[in-house]
Amino acid sequence: METIEKISDILNRWAGIIAGIILGVMILLTMGNIVLRRVWVPIRGTYEIMGFAGAVITALAMGFTQKKREHIHVDILISRFPRAVKKAVFAVNTAMCSVFFLVAAWFVCLRGMTLLETGEVSETLRMAYYPFAFVVAFGCFLLAAMLFIDLLKLFFLKGAK
Repeated sequence: METIEKISDILNRWAGIIAGIILGVMILLTMGNIVLRRVWVPIRGTYEIMGFAGAVITALAMGFTQKKREHIHVDILISRFPRAVKKAVFAVNTAMCSVFFLVAAWFVCLRGMTLLETGEVSETLRMAYYPFAFVVAFGCFLLAAMLFIDLLKLFFLKGAK
């Protein structure tokens, strides 16, 4: 259990660092595009790059955000239930979310394989789509793994949730 959690922590930490770097590049690209627009020479393909980068950032940050418990959740009804019911609801929710994101990772990966085989590229910059699909699939897998670890902790660690 500890080994799986350490591997997940390392992967999620690196994914978060990469997402942060990409966000910094996005900020610089946006500033550069704004400045260069003033002299009538905007950066070509900025819209495409922002779209790809936004998908990558979101996907890579999901597992890290789950680890830090920073996803939004509303528990106005659940907070009134007894501890055992809360634990059961949390377990069912976590299991369902883990399966959902594992399936999402699988299907996005399949879509990435299709994009790789067809050689589909973006309109302006002619960038291949498939690497971005694989990164999104990896991000979904990291979130599914983190949720699964949370589920294991719920059952095997005393005092969890």
